[in-house]
Amino acid sequence: MVTQLWLLSVVNLSQVNAHYTSGDVVYHTLPHFWTGVGFCPAGEITHKGISASLESPAVQMNLRQIAALPVGAVTHMRIHWLLELVQFLEYDPNGLPRYNFEKFDNFVDFLHDELNMSPVLEFMANPGDVFTANPERNSFLWEHFVKSTLKQQIARHGSARLTNWRYETWNEPDLLGYNKLNFTTRHYLEYVQAVRRGLSKAGYGSRRKVHQQPMYRALRGPAGLFKAPNRHPRCWQLLEMCNQDLVQCPIDILTYHRKGLTGTAEDILNGSLALLSQIYEDYPKLEELPVANDEADPIADWRLPHDFQADVRYGITLISTVMQHWHAKLANGPLAQLESISHDNAFLSYHPHEFTQRTLLAHFRMNETHPPHSQFIQKPVYAALGMLAKLGTRASDMELVNMDTKHSVQVLRSISGGVGGQGQYVATIFLSPEEAGPQFTVYHHKYTLNMSIANESAFITELLVPQSTDPYYVWQQSGSPAYPNASLREAMRRVQTPRLFKTGPIWQYNSELVVNSASIPLPWAMLLRVCSASWPKLKRPQQLAIGEVTKGEVFISWNEHPKSTQCLKSYEVWFKERNSMGAVTGTDWLLISEGWHLPYPSFQYAPGTNGSVNGFYKVRGVDVFNVTSPYSQIVEYLEL
Repeated sequence: MVTQLWLLSVVNLSQVNAHYTSGDVVYHTLPHFWTGVGFCPAGEITHKGISASLESPAVQMNLRQIAALPVGAVTHMRIHWLLELVQFLEYDPNGLPRYNFEKFDNFVDFLHDELNMSPVLEFMANPGDVFTANPERNSFLWEHFVKSTLKQQIARHGSARLTNWRYETWNEPDLLGYNKLNFTTRHYLEYVQAVRRGLSKAGYGSRRKVHQQPMYRALRGPAGLFKAPNRHPRCWQLLEMCNQDLVQCPIDILTYHRKGLTGTAEDILNGSLALLSQIYEDYPKLEELPVANDEADPIADWRLPHDFQADVRYGITLISTVMQHWHAKLANGPLAQLESISHDNAFLSYHPHEFTQRTLLAHFRMNETHPPHSQFIQKPVYAALGMLAKLGTRASDMELVNMDTKHSVQVLRSISGGVGGQGQYVATIFLSPEEAGPQFTVYHHKYTLNMSIANESAFITELLVPQSTDPYYVWQQSGSPAYPNASLREAMRRVQTPRLFKTGPIWQYNSELVVNSASIPLPWAMLLRVCSASWPKLKRPQQLAIGEVTKGEVFISWNEHPKSTQCLKSYEVWFKERNSMGAVTGTDWLLISEGWHLPYPSFQYAPGTNGSVNGFYKVRGVDVFNVTSPYSQIVEYLEL
């Protein structure tokens, strides 16, 4: 059976493998290695300044929106100066600092309990100027600070909860803007070793386990730019020390920062390959260490506006970055030990660069309301992270399909379930180049899917494409107002998710999907998912939460079950209103998301002056077979 879809336009047929069959593809275990994001809080780098920034409603809503991506899209949050939330109190009689962890604890609870994310804990702080006031004792004081911080968290939550945390040394210690302690190279090396000791000595913190050895926690570092050795001696000297004695090396995962130069995924990858080749030539023993690019971004300086960061191109670039790093990892070259890449794009944008700064969300500060508040619009790069989250547990190497002599479509196939080269769940991302040559003929790319069992299946395709999934375009067409009104905000939100293109049943064991993209403007990304009827059915959405945006407007989010939403088509959000007297206005539930494609677990509801947000809410999912999940729990919201 042939199911008509859409896909590629290609001119040079002699260079194209026109027929793909899942049975002749080698699949490898696919760790989702791209699920970290990060940012630096605005304001002064003090306890008061960092606390005020991270506790602000704008930052908290920004993080809630990022957390409202599909399950597994973002798992780690890397926030510079996070440990400035720890407050120095006093020295005890033995000269040991005493710290107040309340604000740090509260923020960690927010990350864990409400956002389901883990921190990347960078050991960079100077609570109460403890370290600058006692330079001769820094080695001991860092060990004590690290140990105290970990023991505090273990005592509150237990070791199991900290399993997914990541621990890292001081960010970019060779830069004057970050090196607030004025580390010399010798003092920096002593600091790293002290951090390692503190992690090792933290232990379990449980009375019942006092006789067990401390739980080992990997230390990442040096999180450096690795420019010329005379300009960046601290990071290079740490590598020299580790190469001399790898057993005594304080870091377990070598982290570095390589961004692009011109905004392309190729720049990011080539920068990593060049740096690691140099490192392995000079320090060959370090080839044994896993590596991670903490800041794998298309171009440096998140503040600088670039048009490509506003529209679909940034989303395409991020997906391409992931696909090309996967290809490089499988090639057994310098990136064979790649552990993760992360993106520094969780910042709050500001006027007049709401869309064009390197962020996941466009942030509008609505200063003319009383009180002022923030509105967020999800950019196409946000949607791209959601598409990547749908990839399976095993993937083939990236494939290239030539469109012309200069441009290729990237294809990444993944599966879950089943054995060998077959799967009960298939997810494939097709990625166009940003531009293509003027002459190419329509070409039907044939994609044959072999399901693991001969029963009915269903497919769904979603597109990330210029204009129709581009809030920036909608905003520009309306004159780019600093304070978009409610109707414009709704228009932008209606195009902020991938576009549902085709969905339907597949009844035969082998089905050929023929794809034609001749009418699709470049650049585009397509996510194709195929689900067997035997795949786990949608589970009930969990932890439905209603948060105030401003008067008469709420942000609704919920948690997904990690092993059932691969086959999700969309969510439905239902509402039953209470009137101003507190009475339920009717017996029927209203589908307030009717006409919306909601593939991600959030919805912003603004009924306007004639409606109310007061009442009861519930959510359910609809899968590709048009089967609905059970409803979430019902949550009541009352506007104060």
